[in-house]
Amino acid sequence: MANRSKKVVLSARVDPYLKAGIDLLAAAQRVKMVALMERFLEFGLEESQVENPFASKKNTPKISFLLVLQAIWTDDEVLFQLRAGALGAKISGDDIFDASFVVLSLEVDYFAGEDDIFGDLNGLTSRMGLAPVVPFKVNLPLVKEEWDSILAYVQFLKQNKPFQPTFDEYKTIMAKSLK
Repeated sequence: MANRSKKVVLSARVDPYLKAGIDLLAAAQRVKMVALMERFLEFGLEESQVENPFASKKNTPKISFLLVLQAIWTDDEVLFQLRAGALGAKISGDDIFDASFVVLSLEVDYFAGEDDIFGDLNGLTSRMGLAPVVPFKVNLPLVKEEWDSILAYVQFLKQNKPFQPTFDEYKTIMAKSLK
């Protein structure tokens, strides 16, 4: 996976013996601890197998989570979450899946547009024969503008069951509550 122009800080609590082991191995291999940990994380993502969420010429039932990540990764956080959610809750978790469903539901054309959310899966369509099962086209600027509201709507639905207003009704409710 290509290096991004910026790094993020990851904080984790680990058992002392694991920290000592990472320190020793980094020293023995003459690499920085951070570089070693990045390799471990990438290895873990590669070794984690998930049901293949893509159409594939090889009909591969399972693929590595790292390959899925490589296919959907983008620095654009909203597009990344939308892509992950479009692949299902087993890839994205429930909240991102639910938010993506609000955008991608065939019953709602509010977000319909011409922007293909998957494109060529970061080159993996031609290199590995992967393709999205369903091509999704949205108005991406509108989705980005509304994304925080969509996430808030998903949380609202969870906290107010069985009340299930549509996204448009939710926005009206929220606008009235601010007056």
